[in-house]
Amino acid sequence: MALTFPFKKPFKDSTSSKDKDNSDYEFSKAINLFTTQREKLGISLEELSNKTKISRNVLTGIENGWEKYLPEKTYLVSMLKIIEIELNLERGSLNGLLGKKIIRNSLSKFKFEFINIDFLNSWVGSLLYLLFMFISILALNSQQKYLLKINSLSTEPVLINETNPDNKNTINSQE
Repeated sequence: MALTFPFKKPFKDSTSSKDKDNSDYEFSKAINLFTTQREKLGISLEELSNKTKISRNVLTGIENGWEKYLPEKTYLVSMLKIIEIELNLERGSLNGLLGKKIIRNSLSKFKFEFINIDFLNSWVGSLLYLLFMFISILALNSQQKYLLKINSLSTEPVLINETNPDNKNTINSQE
């Protein structure tokens, strides 16, 4: 059972199946180019990792097409440039790895079986957050006022007077 919100816009897939097929083709073409050029030069993944300072897991992920080992697109762009230079490839020849849509579980999008609370990233979510914080502050303030009223909370500091043992409001530390 999915819970829908009237203010949440439905997800629309703007890419057609033709675009998906093309990006899959470019993705596999870039993988093949990477693998063949690396093997042609006789460089192991470990050597390439040491030369480029790119994690061996990322290089293995590129070679095998494992999307879960690929970093975010921003980092992958700079890594691909370094790899292209090291493997003597044309500039932009591995950009097919960027076209593939990488789906990850993101902390900003909590999705459960029964509810999707992605609306917290919208203006409505921000408004609800501000309202919740305001109510929390009012509740804490009213609790503090109640504790003052029943003398459970004191705003006066505790005085320590060691010279006057007759004063009942002070703490005697010389017992």
